[in-house]
Amino acid sequence: AVVSTQSDHYCDQMKVKRLKHTKRVLAFYKQNFSFKEPFQILVDGTFCFAALRGKIDLLDQIKKYFNSDIKIITTHCALRELYQLGPAMSGSHKILKKFPRHKCGHENAALEAAECFKVMIGEGNTNHYIIATQDEGTQQYLRSIPGVPVMYISGSTLYLESPSYQSRKKAEKLFTNQDLLTAYEKETLSKLNITTESKTIVNRKRKRPKGPNPLSCKKKKAKHNLAS
Repeated sequence: AVVSTQSDHYCDQMKVKRLKHTKRVLAFYKQNFSFKEPFQILVDGTFCFAALRGKIDLLDQIKKYFNSDIKIITTHCALRELYQLGPAMSGSHKILKKFPRHKCGHENAALEAAECFKVMIGEGNTNHYIIATQDEGTQQYLRSIPGVPVMYISGSTLYLESPSYQSRKKAEKLFTNQDLLTAYEKETLSKLNITTESKTIVNRKRKRPKGPNPLSCKKKKAKHNLAS
């Protein structure tokens, strides 16, 4: 009973820690890149696949995790990609179909989900998307663009990444005159380890799921059209 109580206390502490982290990250993007509620979370098939494996109810858990007004969306390209992967991805496809399709402009000529999301982000993420993906190549690309929050799943836990180096660098330029910062902004930037002298990047290592990811072994695109 004592062990169980200690374990529950530890889990509660970690949950509070994650919520505080998320609040700080969202505050950073709101202050520096004009993000506002409802936050638009753009989800791909890899994220749904990880949610299925981790037994995560995405809509319910993301709402709790953000503790804010959110809107989970996807695209025609992401849905089509899962559909073309066949029965192995039917569960992930069913999850993704629950979310509204955001117009991506590729409805008549679908792209791979990763390419579709890159086009939607553009050079500055002017529509303020939060990208939810497990694809490491896509994550790496998005970190190179200022103002793009990245979200992923580790095991059965949602995680919103700290602002990337490029996002922090742009925030520093916006506030080169520290006298312009409010007390709250200084506190938020300090907690995120953002200083004009910062030169290091700490890469967070996370556990990778065991076994091959079906999305890494994509079938060749069919030449004829398939309805999603």
